[in-house]
Amino acid sequence: MIVKKIQYHDLDGDLREDDFYFSMNETQFARINRNFRGGLQEYAARAAKDKNTDDMFYVVDTLVREAYGERLVNGFVKTAPNGQKLADFFVNTEAYDNLMIELMQSEDNFVSFMTGCLNQNAKNRVQARWAEQKKNSEGGLTPVGAENNKPALTVVEGKK
Repeated sequence: MIVKKIQYHDLDGDLREDDFYFSMNETQFARINRNFRGGLQEYAARAAKDKNTDDMFYVVDTLVREAYGERLVNGFVKTAPNGQKLADFFVNTEAYDNLMIELMQSEDNFVSFMTGCLNQNAKNRVQARWAEQKKNSEGGLTPVGAENNKPALTVVEGKK
């Protein structure tokens, strides 16, 4: 889980700073990963290399929507009692806008955010896979066979 402190203006124009929570288990990450041709990381690297901002936005938005939720004393929820996804509310805030801008600015922010959202088992598997790809691609997080250009995606994270 990642706790992201985001500063934003609320609907009344008042400056606020709140904690927002993002978490995914292995199944949720696998569901996202399979929706991208070649996997999330390869798709993001290709989009960045091609300077395809629509695809980069799609990657980041999908990740944020899937991971967003609220932390309760005894768990983490992603849906309201009426069944609506909490992310549907979050994406209509300036906090979402500020987070998206931050995540699309550099690869490091994006990767830190994504791995921070994962539970420990998923994080270990993703990091091991990326370390292998990095080793095979002579540095960087680009997948094997891709040019060694880093994506223009990268969030200062606050973990609890």
